[in-house]
Amino acid sequence: MSGLPMVLSLDQVELTDEQFYRLCEANPNTPLERSAAGALVIMSPVGGESGEREADLITDLALWN
Repeated sequence: MSGLPMVLSLDQVELTDEQFYRLCEANPNTPLERSAAGALVIMSPVGGESGEREADLITDLALWN
């Protein structure tokens, strides 16, 4: 993936919360989300500089807490 999430429209598909949960369980290495509009969002994995910044932020938050 190119760093941008892939968004799939579910306008023509009825996907219940239970079905979405099972879809996520069946694909544990694929970060899936649902948007407020109900679209299925496939997120790209964090890595490189972005992953390092995220790790720094998490560390700062943990130390502050």
